[in-house]
Amino acid sequence: MTDKKHTHIAVFYYTQTGQLLDILKSLTTPLEGMGCRITYKEIVPEEPFPFPWTSDQFYEIFPESRAEVPFKLREMDFSDVLDADLVILGYQPWYLAPSVPVSSFLRLETTGSYLNGRNVLAVAGTRNMWVSAIKSIQARLRQHKANLVGHIALEDRHQNLVSVLTIFRWLINNKKEAGKYLPEAGVSECDIKSVAAISQDLFNALSGGDFSQLQKAIVEKGGIRFNPGLYFIESNGNKIWGKWAHWVLKKGKYGDPARKNRLLLFKYYLLTLIFGISPFGSLFFTLTWPLRKKSYRKIEKNILFLQN
Repeated sequence: MTDKKHTHIAVFYYTQTGQLLDILKSLTTPLEGMGCRITYKEIVPEEPFPFPWTSDQFYEIFPESRAEVPFKLREMDFSDVLDADLVILGYQPWYLAPSVPVSSFLRLETTGSYLNGRNVLAVAGTRNMWVSAIKSIQARLRQHKANLVGHIALEDRHQNLVSVLTIFRWLINNKKEAGKYLPEAGVSECDIKSVAAISQDLFNALSGGDFSQLQKAIVEKGGIRFNPGLYFIESNGNKIWGKWAHWVLKKGKYGDPARKNRLLLFKYYLLTLIFGISPFGSLFFTLTWPLRKKSYRKIEKNILFLQN
C-alpha cells in the first residue's frame, strides 16, 4: 500500500489557453489535500506556437498535426519525478490527433524510458472529438510499456456546429466569453469543477495499488462521455484527413510557401465539410441508427473502458 504522505504524482501537459491546466488542477487540488505531492511539468516547444492564431497559421499546422510529425521541444528534466507513483498526461486534440507538442513528447526516447512500466492517467480538454487522439496515445504508451489506467475527457457540450464557431472565435480572435449570438467557448466552468469528484477514486486507486475500478468510476461520475453521432463523423473524417495531410506534406514541410495552395484547398474542403456536408451526415446517421445501434454499443464500451 502506498503511504499517502509520500504519494507523488507527475503531471505533464501542454496548453495554450490555460483551460487544460484548470481541468488538471481541479482534479489534483483535492489530492494535495489528501497528502499527495503534485509536480507539474510543462511540455514546451522550442519554437512556441502562436496564440491567438491567425487563420493561415491555424491551417498551416494541420498536416503535421494529423500526421503526428514531431517538432523539437525544450529538454524535459525528469530528475524530480523519478519517484512518481502516477503520471497524469494532460492533452488536447489538434485535427483529431494529440496536439503537436504532446505527440512530439510521446515520441522522445527519453519520454519512453521514463514512462516504461509506469501507470498513466490521460486527461483531455477538447472541443468534442477525442477518440482518434486517445487511440494514438494508447498506441504510444503501449510502445513505451506504460499502463493507461484511466482516461478523462471533458468537452464543449454545445451543439457541434455552434462549438465550431465558438472555438474558431476563441483561437483566432482570443474571444472566449459569450457574445450576442454565441455561447462561451470551451469546457464549461461547471464541468471543470465537477472533475474534482473523481479525485477520491483516484486517491483510493493509488493508495490501494489497484486501478482496475478507476475507469468505471470516471464513467459513472461523468468524467467521459461517448457521442455516437460525433464518433461517426470523426471516424470517417480521420481517414480522409490522413490522406489530405500526406498530400500537403508531399509539397513541403511546415512553413514552406510551396504548399500554400494545397492548404487553401483543404481550408475550403474543411469549411464545406463542416457546414455543408456534416449536417446531412448526421441526418443519415440518425436515420440508420437502428441498424448501427448494436455495433455502436460495443464500440462505446470499448472506448469508454479502454478496451482494445
